[in-house]
Amino acid sequence: MPEVSDASWIRSPIDAFVLTRLERGALRPSPEADRRTLIRRAQIALTGLPPTFEEVGAFVADDSPRAYERLIDRLLDSPRYGEQFGRRWLDVARYSDTKGYVYAREERFWPHAWAYRDWVIRALNEDMPYDRFLLLQLAADGVKDRREDDLAAMGFLTLGRRFLGVKHDIIDDRIDVVTRGAMGLTVSCARCHDHKYDPVPMADYYSLYGIFDSSAEQLTELGGEEIGDAAFRAELKKRRDKLEQTMAKHRAAASARVRSRIADYLKAQTELEKYPADGFDQIFEKSDLLPSFVHRWARHLEEAARRRDPIFLPWREYAAVRGDDFAGRAKRVAMSSRERSDVAVNPIVLAVFAEAPASFREVIDRYAAIFADIEAQWTAAVDGAEKAGAAKPTRLDDPAAEQLRRILRGPGAPCEVPDLPIVHNETYFASGETTELWKLQGEVDRWIVRSGTAAPFALSLRDRPDPADARIFIRGNPLTRGPATPRRFLSALAEENAAPFKQGSGRLELAKAIVDPANPLTARVIVNRVWTHLFGQGLVTTPSDFGLRADPPSHPELLDWLTTRFVRDGWSLKKLHRAILLSTTFRQSSAGPDDVAMRRAALEEDPDNRLLWRMNARRLTFEEFRDAMFAVGGELDLEAGGRPADLFKPPFANRRAIYGLVDRQFVPGTLRVFDFANPDLHIPKRAETTVPQQALFFMNHPLVHERAARLASLAGRAPSGEAGVRSLFRNTLQRDPTEAELAEATAFISAVAAPESTPPPDTAKDWSYGYGKVDETAGRVTGFALIPHFTGEAWQGGVNWPDARLGWVQLHATGGHPGNTREVASIRRWTAPRAMRISIRSRVIHEPPQGDGIRAFIVSYRAGILKQAAIHKQTLDLDVPQLEVAKGETVDFVVDIDKVLNNDQYLWTVEARETESGSTATTWNSAKDFQKRPPRQLDAWEQLAQALLCSNEFLFAD
Repeated sequence: MPEVSDASWIRSPIDAFVLTRLERGALRPSPEADRRTLIRRAQIALTGLPPTFEEVGAFVADDSPRAYERLIDRLLDSPRYGEQFGRRWLDVARYSDTKGYVYAREERFWPHAWAYRDWVIRALNEDMPYDRFLLLQLAADGVKDRREDDLAAMGFLTLGRRFLGVKHDIIDDRIDVVTRGAMGLTVSCARCHDHKYDPVPMADYYSLYGIFDSSAEQLTELGGEEIGDAAFRAELKKRRDKLEQTMAKHRAAASARVRSRIADYLKAQTELEKYPADGFDQIFEKSDLLPSFVHRWARHLEEAARRRDPIFLPWREYAAVRGDDFAGRAKRVAMSSRERSDVAVNPIVLAVFAEAPASFREVIDRYAAIFADIEAQWTAAVDGAEKAGAAKPTRLDDPAAEQLRRILRGPGAPCEVPDLPIVHNETYFASGETTELWKLQGEVDRWIVRSGTAAPFALSLRDRPDPADARIFIRGNPLTRGPATPRRFLSALAEENAAPFKQGSGRLELAKAIVDPANPLTARVIVNRVWTHLFGQGLVTTPSDFGLRADPPSHPELLDWLTTRFVRDGWSLKKLHRAILLSTTFRQSSAGPDDVAMRRAALEEDPDNRLLWRMNARRLTFEEFRDAMFAVGGELDLEAGGRPADLFKPPFANRRAIYGLVDRQFVPGTLRVFDFANPDLHIPKRAETTVPQQALFFMNHPLVHERAARLASLAGRAPSGEAGVRSLFRNTLQRDPTEAELAEATAFISAVAAPESTPPPDTAKDWSYGYGKVDETAGRVTGFALIPHFTGEAWQGGVNWPDARLGWVQLHATGGHPGNTREVASIRRWTAPRAMRISIRSRVIHEPPQGDGIRAFIVSYRAGILKQAAIHKQTLDLDVPQLEVAKGETVDFVVDIDKVLNNDQYLWTVEARETESGSTATTWNSAKDFQKRPPRQLDAWEQLAQALLCSNEFLFAD
């Protein structure tokens, strides 16, 4: 520990390292914050929630030396700790409950996301050693002593975007989240070229590429027979069985098509540039040559050449013949082959190539003939066994023939569709087959996601049975391949001449190398992440980039000391948090030194507070202040785990925000306004902006208004009472108001008048808003039903427009929109309050030139269709000069689509007037009588509560 002059400020070696750097700059640290600030700062840092007024009072009153230490220990033991730090880790893991944009054939919700989120929270609450925490997220499938639910940890790898199924991008995303998330290295920069600054060559990137390319996804239920009830399990099995049976059928058919066209696939090896890989935007028929099989054959032939395979040795030698005189050169190759003694060429192949071919096309045809003969032999053997009632053969008797048969059939054969989930093998089928299989996979996923059963699943990775090294993609182009690179760890962090990975894909070996204490990065990166969480900025300001272009640590010795202690303490995150929070550095005031001159000098020399001469005041994240608003009103539901809740759909869910739905394709605008982490990417640290929309949220959003109303109800709403004001301050800010605040608040309560409300006109009750159909033959409206949802401005099918059931149907004050078909016409209905004679004047306007317009009807319950017209980009008056109506009789103003649904919005204002009552005649006007829901105005107590919720004191930790 370094020597310092002011030993009284030192509570831990952390303080000594900080004070040493300050004294070098002739700066002084800040005094300790007051006790109310300390408990609020610590509790928000570790749980994300503010303390109660009673908790603050008890802590302030407790002047024992270990009071603060006991507070930290209590907070670390709280189940809220895992939720708070788990939210930070989910940013690193680019957590989302959805896949992002996918084709309509695929279910867009992940079936396993919330199980991963819950696993992270449980692991942090249990203080799982961080090295094991990482190991399980990278390779739980290979960890022998894992618990049953530990497979959920691998959501860290599998929760990323789907990138429209492009394998190269999915693997790149996984490489990025592992290397930046765990080690602070931007390895993905080496996808197309050697890293420009850090010691990461392209070979390192494609070493990792090979590891993840040799891993396949696997969806597993966590709990087996205990998941859900019998009905849930039965339906899940039914859907899975159908998927497996259909997959087996299409795999067999696709593989048979390849075996029947070997000559075509071998010829394609001479023109690979015509077959782009992973063409997700292409449509293939069963008669097409599939690029995936073309490249599967190419990889097999490359591997055969590397290991001097006895079947394809002639292929390699004849493929190397260059020049116009193929026949002459081929004879020399054939003579050389007959004299060779180093490799025993397959006897059947050797016999077929006893004579030199005249062209390379003849080489292709001879190989195709060999494989056709072997396929015929196998088919005859299978048919013979079936006729004899014997067991199906597993091999051909002739070893040379069996060697050739394994090229056609069996695991790893270039003619076989891999036995993998559809996400890995979709490109081996015709487009129609792929769509069918994705729909069946979607049915499985949708049952898990939407059945209502909280069934935890894990989408883990498993090693493929045929792991393979990747070849470097020149300039990142998968069609331009360079040399193969073995699956191994990053060369800059591995021992010189380290052996390649050999255990399956190598993913478990990679995970062990990442968490090896000898790795200089992994422990330092997580220590810096914890420091960033607690102080607002890290010792290294770029938490996911420890490369050469990053700023050096502000306190390198401190980072080294913390890292060494962290590893020595068994990689315990709770012990790390405890050590930092108990330091005087964390307890400093955010206001700075008491001496004005010293504070001014510190601001001039270190305006960003990199030397930690004070504590950084920290604004709450959206999740923190949203949860705090529910907590101070006593509304927050602290139930842990389970399916996500929609935080923005009224009535607003009161669960903690970490359990809120994250939809990476449709991130709510409120989350974007408050700098929510982009779920498309690994986010090392959130931005912090101040924009007008944030203030508008606190002023106008119903979520804030409802929380203010709740707080006001707790205050009692006394006409003018100091007790109510004190209640509001205690609940919201955990303190009593000052004398000035108390006086101003009570004066405000007395001065603010109750909000006024304007009663609707008496004629408004005679209108209703619905949908139905015009029966033109009978001249009647049939199937009339009220539109169920009112937005405050319009009637429509539901919260979202168009609605999933009623589509585009909508009615507002001056018009509306018909539904998607003529069976769902928009209907504004007037009901006669008494018997009378009326006249109707109305004007219908359809403006858009697109589409074919609308049809408008005025339909009387008794008289039938009074007026009708087809209207397209025009204005038309539909009047009824005189109509006699009985009490309760209805007149409907109906709009439906013409022939197609396209730009069918319309304007239609109706005025009905009583014609026989002279000056007392009643007039009904559809626009004036349409009652919009006025914005709910807050009363004085609610406005005061809202002001407190908007205050910096509430929205900042300090």
